[in-house]
Amino acid sequence: MAASAEPVGTLDVALEHARRLLARDLAAAAEQAAEILHVAPEQPMATLILGIARRELGDASGALEALEPLAARAPSWAAAHYELGIALGAAGKGEAAIAALERAVALAPALPDAWRALADHRSAIGDDTGADAAYMQHLRHATRDPLLLHAAAALNANDLPTAEAILRPHLLRKPTDVPAIRMLAEIAARLSRYGDAEKLLTRCLELAPSFTPARLQLAFVLHRAAKSSAALEQVDRLLAKDPRNPACRSLKAGIQIRLGDVAHAVELYRGIVAEYDGQPKLWMSYGHALKSIGRTPEAVDAYRRALALAPQLGEVWFSLANLKTFRFSDADVAEMQRQAARTDLALDDQFHLQFALGKAEEDAQRFEASFEHYEKGNALRRSVAAYDARETTGGTQRAKAFFTPEFFAERAGAGCPAPDPIFIVGLPRAGSTLLEQILASHPLVEGTQELSDLISMARELGGKRSRAGSTQYPEVLEDLSADELRALGERYLAQTRVQRKTS
Repeated sequence: MAASAEPVGTLDVALEHARRLLARDLAAAAEQAAEILHVAPEQPMATLILGIARRELGDASGALEALEPLAARAPSWAAAHYELGIALGAAGKGEAAIAALERAVALAPALPDAWRALADHRSAIGDDTGADAAYMQHLRHATRDPLLLHAAAALNANDLPTAEAILRPHLLRKPTDVPAIRMLAEIAARLSRYGDAEKLLTRCLELAPSFTPARLQLAFVLHRAAKSSAALEQVDRLLAKDPRNPACRSLKAGIQIRLGDVAHAVELYRGIVAEYDGQPKLWMSYGHALKSIGRTPEAVDAYRRALALAPQLGEVWFSLANLKTFRFSDADVAEMQRQAARTDLALDDQFHLQFALGKAEEDAQRFEASFEHYEKGNALRRSVAAYDARETTGGTQRAKAFFTPEFFAERAGAGCPAPDPIFIVGLPRAGSTLLEQILASHPLVEGTQELSDLISMARELGGKRSRAGSTQYPEVLEDLSADELRALGERYLAQTRVQRKTS
């Protein structure tokens, strides 16, 4: 026994000593647990301690060597399955980790850390609904305040008005209640009020800088609000502490794609699909990334892998149809027709399959059949599309009335004077992308993606927008000073600089 290990009398004393060592000396804890197991082979608690110590020392395979047999011997012990799930995640066995964690929370639902780990894994595989549900269970079981338990239950049921009605008065009484602030931020995020969610989560982290779930949620919110650089900063802070966190790695890959750093995103996805190789949506995301950097044959292979796992995924068929050089085989068309005939398909899969079938028939010059599929696909898509032509017409009329020659004459010289951006204004299918490519072929011009930064800035300036109310943009510009206009231009340049790879 190591010099740090104290003499022990009974088994209970030895186990308690090993537990205490876990908090201050992992190597000694592992050695103490091994000594106990030498005397009492397969002793459950000693085996669990040995597995935890090995994992935290970075020996994931050694941890599994202890924990896998333990979980098999103790099928009803939630702690064993929880620790096994954490060790499997550390060993890069993501799908097995999900199964172990699901077993743990089924056995003992009041395990907040197990719910949080499960949420991270579900987020990594693109199961946003499952991840949200698990995060809400984490919140529910991490708090002991009956009022917050009620709010968490409402959130879990997606009853946002009830949750908000509980949380707002509670925060008036207790403005520094971090879990309550985070729950209110979750409500704002679900309502796409990303500015409000960002402020609330920033406040959370001011009060509790080590509150990891709030930081991860902030990264998601910033990503959805197109604040990619800020989102990447938050994710990198999390990964510095937990480099293998699956949710963070998956989110970082998505952020990198938006920032144009697709090569690094591909490498991240390559590692993630190796850990969750049975997840079709991950293979689809990997295919999208490969396609973006011109590795088309590999993209097709990734899409094919996704379809082998889930042939009903319409977006994958549509992604193949969208490849300029790809042609569907007769077997592909027959399979798409079989899937399209199913009665249990999600609407998203239905219209994507119709669009893919339309492309397949078009390529085969069966134009009447092609048009029928496109017509079906468009009808399905329109049934859920938020687009409102009247709203667009009204916005255009307001812009024409507002942006007069006099408006610009009064603000001549205002704004940021930097000559960097070239804005191409056009309509869909009018050749704006081709024009960008032509300009970007000049050695002094660098093309980017179609950036959403101006849209998000306009939405931020215009305030809340919904079916029931309209934005205050562009009228809000009337009240901005020259300094404020210049600050907006400078912010745009700073926010989009990460997209620029050359000088």
